[in-house]
Amino acid sequence: MCLACEEQEYFFRVWCVGFLARGEMPPGVTMEDLEAMGLPPPKATAGGPDGAADGPSASAKAPAPAANAFACDSPDE
Repeated sequence: MCLACEEQEYFFRVWCVGFLARGEMPPGVTMEDLEAMGLPPPKATAGGPDGAADGPSASAKAPAPAANAFACDSPDE
């Protein structure tokens, strides 16, 4: 694996962990993807009295970039 691929894989994991820490599922990532990376499922966040999480709703958030936009073109060695 080339250095660029390793770096992309590392930062993708960090990006996913950020969502999981907020109790959200990373966009474009499935539970199977999380299991393959060895990451836990998102934890439920403490919400208000109606159980809704504080902050903007999911529909009000800006769309996230594609999860796997990077493609390595270096030959395997």
